[in-house]
Amino acid sequence: MKEKITERFKELIDIGTPLVEKVKKTHPQDQLKMLNKEEATYIEWMNSVSNLLSVVCNNNSSYVLNSKKILEIITSKTSLDNNHVNQMYGLLCSASNEWSNGLMGQIEYIYVAETFDDFLDHAEEFHKAKKIIESSILASTVLEDTMKKIAIKNSLNLKLTLDPLIDELVKIGVFTKVKAKRVKAYAGVRNSALHANWSDIDINDVGEMIKGTRELIEEFLS
Repeated sequence: MKEKITERFKELIDIGTPLVEKVKKTHPQDQLKMLNKEEATYIEWMNSVSNLLSVVCNNNSSYVLNSKKILEIITSKTSLDNNHVNQMYGLLCSASNEWSNGLMGQIEYIYVAETFDDFLDHAEEFHKAKKIIESSILASTVLEDTMKKIAIKNSLNLKLTLDPLIDELVKIGVFTKVKAKRVKAYAGVRNSALHANWSDIDINDVGEMIKGTRELIEEFLS
């Protein structure tokens, strides 16, 4: 998927470069006329740029907000000018450089979340079949990996065990105290599963861990 994103950046820059150059080469008095005549081509490209930015960036990022603002201005004015084209091209090139240098991590967490969801679906199937060993082990693995990803996303020390890691997430304001208490309960089920202490685990507790882990993924990684 990352390769496809990289290729799409290249495609849109290749399309956009001659469009921007055409505006520059057109006499200022004729630019508006030219843009209105070829508006469909420019608008299609600009919408594609905005869509790509919304895929790779957080919805609150300056890239997404600015690209949407440009499109909103164009729609409200029902006309296009060279500033709109240049601004969108600038956003595209800047975002492409950030992406190439590994400074856009949002897409990674989106696809990690989708993968974790798939594993939880399997855990849920085992849980419905009352298979406590299979469901608890699979859910425990996803919980641990989810917590590691949340830690990485918030620049925390991966060497911490789950309970201290949860406490650190509270300290930096990522988890509330109530959320932390719930996650520590899931961690308790996980510890029993990994040590094969099956008598300490209730099938309902496994169900809560699956549900809670899914909520963590949706809230902190999606």
